Order: sequence, then C-alpha cells, then structure tokens
Amino acid sequence: MPNNDGGATGVSRQLLLGLARQGIQVDCYFPGDAARLPEALINQPGLRFFCQPSSWQWNRWYSRNNYLAFVTGQLANLRCEMKLAEMLVEHHRQDPYDLVYQFSHIELHALRKYKKQLPPIILHPSVHAAGELRWHRIEAALAKDSESWWMRAGVRLLLTVRSAVQRRHIRDADYVLSISRNFAEELIRDYYVQPHKVTHIVPNPIDTDRFAPEGDRAGRTGRKLTFLFVSRIAVRKGVEMIVELSHRLDDLSDELKILVVGNKSLWSNYTGLLRKLNPRVAEYIGQVSGQQMREIYRSVDALIQPSHYEPFGLTVGEALASGIPVIASDKVGAAENVDPLCCRVFPVRDMDGLETEVRRLIQDLKSPALAEEIGRKARSEAVRLY
Repeated sequence: MPNNDGGATGVSRQLLLGLARQGIQVDCYFPGDAARLPEALINQPGLRFFCQPSSWQWNRWYSRNNYLAFVTGQLANLRCEMKLAEMLVEHHRQDPYDLVYQFSHIELHALRKYKKQLPPIILHPSVHAAGELRWHRIEAALAKDSESWWMRAGVRLLLTVRSAVQRRHIRDADYVLSISRNFAEELIRDYYVQPHKVTHIVPNPIDTDRFAPEGDRAGRTGRKLTFLFVSRIAVRKGVEMIVELSHRLDDLSDELKILVVGNKSLWSNYTGLLRKLNPRVAEYIGQVSGQQMREIYRSVDALIQPSHYEPFGLTVGEALASGIPVIASDKVGAAENVDPLCCRVFPVRDMDGLETEVRRLIQDLKSPALAEEIGRKARSEAVRLY
C-alpha cells in the first residue's frame, strides 16, 4: 500500500506518480483500506484504485508474537490478492490491459491460474527468499543471542518453502525487472531465470524533494562526526560488523559517534548483538518515525551500509539525496555506479576493508572544502541515478 513515507511503500508511490506523469493509465490493485492512500495519488489523472481490506488485526491470538504475525499476515494478504485477481481479470475482459505489473514480491499465487487470460506479466521484485535463506543459514550462530531455536527452525522452514515456490513462479513471468545488477545475477543463479528475461535494471526511485540537504555542512567541522547505521536489526544486514567496528574505532571515541537506528523484523531479531556495542563510540536509539528519519539524515555526516546481501538498499539513496556520503559493501545494489568520491565501497564481509574506508572518510570530512564537495556530489548522484 503506497504512503508518503520512505521505504518500499514510498517507492510504490513514486513509481505510480512517474507512470501517471508519462501519460500511462494504471489500474492499481492493493490489499488494504483505500482510506490509507496518499492524496497525491488519489488526485492524479490516469490512476484508478481497487482496494481489498483485510480483517487481520494486531493483538489477536493469530498475531500475539512476531512470527505468528508474519505468517498469518502473509496468509491474510494472500486472501486479499486472490479476490483482487478475480477483479482484475473481470476488468481485463471488459477493457483489456496491455501489461500486468507486480511490484515488490515474486509469488504469483493470485495471478498464475489466469496467466493464459492475461497480457504479459512483469515482475519487479525487491528481494528473493533464496537470498534470505542463504544468510539465515550462514548466520545461524549470530541469531542465538536473540532468537529461540523454534523460531529459527520455523523461519528456516518458511524460507525454504518460499524459495521453492518463487523458483517455480518466476518462470511464469514474461519479464523480470531487477533493481540492481547484483540482484539480477542472484536471481539468474538461484532461480535459474533465463537471462533474456532479466534484461532491464530499474533502480528504486528516491523522493529527492523529501530527502534533501539542509543547512551548511561545511560549518559543522570541528565537532564530533556522526556516522549512521540505519537498518532492520536482522539477518544479513551486517549488524555484527557494526558492533566490531565500534570496538576497533575506540581510539577515535573523541572524534566519532556511530548512531544505530532500527528494530528487529517480524521474523529475524539480532537486537541481542547490540548489547556488545562499545558505548564510547556507538549508541542504539531504536526505531524512529519517517519524519524523524529525514531529520536524522540531515544531522549526520555519513551512512554505513555493510549488508552481506542487499538487492538495493533504499537508505543509500536516501542518504545520498540528503547530501551525505555512504560507505557500503559491494553487495549493496544502490551503491552500483555511484561516484567513489561520495560512495566508498569495500568487499563484502571484509572487516578490515570497512574500517579502512571509515577512517579514510573521517579524514576527508575534516577538510571543510572537501566535505562540501563530497556533499554536493552525493546529492547530484542521487538525482542522476534515482
């Protein structure tokens, strides 16, 4: 369901606005309540909305913990999607569509049985279960600080099933748009997608009006620098690297602060690792609102994104649009093709490489002229790419 915040819901808003401004007529089918739609979309010529509310609610027996909420929430969404698919097919009979575009997820449960009745289907996924499953296995020991064995076993089973389902369903798509080159390679490798189906890289859009610089960064020199890590505190995000980094940089405790922002996901919880943060260097403030996130981007000096698997990484685009440089692993899709002046890339899981890039950027930001140049380049790269 689109909204006015950042994240995937903000991306869907940006995509719909972009399509409408191109003069394309789009019928939008969403699980959820139409009252939640952003006003900017409702008033946009060319967009029509068909919504299917769900009876699923928090604080019920089926949502009393995060794991149950994740599973039952997925099932509730699926029921809504099935009803929406019937509606879509009926509308197609009355006034044929040219394309069916499915945003964010791969599973075609709702549309698969109607494939012969529909025009070409395009998938534009944000993540794939096989990637999540790979890192859930690799990082099994890290999760033990925060997760019960039964939760890990349940998630492992769920991801295994979803990977198998996605591997079958993605073959029924006529085209697959990938949000990064890295992600395209993983889809082809893990799901045996024919390369000719994944021919276009379409990065996620960033709202560069919402995420924009504010104030004179050059005037902030002389104070302690603040580097930001904002993420789900969960599998494959590199949380353990941030913890180790906070100890490696103890000698810079008078010069640097690492601000950690985020919360566990419904099915993965690494918050236990944060108890090992070095308090002289790092501070964990938990989850914040979308409005607070905008202000945080404008107040910090750099973003660290050390994910081991990251098809895109919206925080990278949002940070660059806000005029701050980024340090990212080479598996972060949003860091592809960004000028190295404002996006320092290190090999995935290379702790020495991450530390080196952080120390180099700290030195660069101590120069007011260079800091200003880096900020300008970050902003211009966000506008160019996203």
